[in-house]
Amino acid sequence: MITSRLIPILLFFTLSCQTKPKQETQTASAAETVDSTASLAKRPGPDTPRSAADRLVRALYFEHNKTENPMREVKDRALVDQFFVKSTGDLIWNDAKATQGKINRSKINLLYNEPDASIKKTWVLPAVIGGSKAIVYVTFENKSKPEEMKVTMQQVAGRWRIADIQYPNGKSLTQLLN
Repeated sequence: MITSRLIPILLFFTLSCQTKPKQETQTASAAETVDSTASLAKRPGPDTPRSAADRLVRALYFEHNKTENPMREVKDRALVDQFFVKSTGDLIWNDAKATQGKINRSKINLLYNEPDASIKKTWVLPAVIGGSKAIVYVTFENKSKPEEMKVTMQQVAGRWRIADIQYPNGKSLTQLLN
């Protein structure tokens, strides 16, 4: 008699426990969507871990700025495509290939929108990631004065690429090249 009462109770608890994780998962994914857009508005904290997004920006500013600056590339588009989304890469490539481009790349480094001689130090902060978008803040010293840029990134086929760069003067890379 006790066994006949115990079996339905155990069956009830077993079934009720199996449906809760599905409900919790759905609630968590809805919360992640809200948090992802809100997280892009926040600045990275001191304990923010490094990610592939900010490593790409670090590679661009530290490794490629001096010798292989994709903004000055006119022979092989592969370097441009390594760092930028297709739409931004098209703007960079088309302007670089034009005989009279809008930007004089021998005087202005588009990574900073400043002459190379005025840039002394560069810091790349950890990325703030929200879903398939990320923001990386880059601080640099321009004529002994710190300035900050905002690099907007997008995930394309599982890889981070730069969509735009917002310069300290309020202009953006895509505005300069359009």
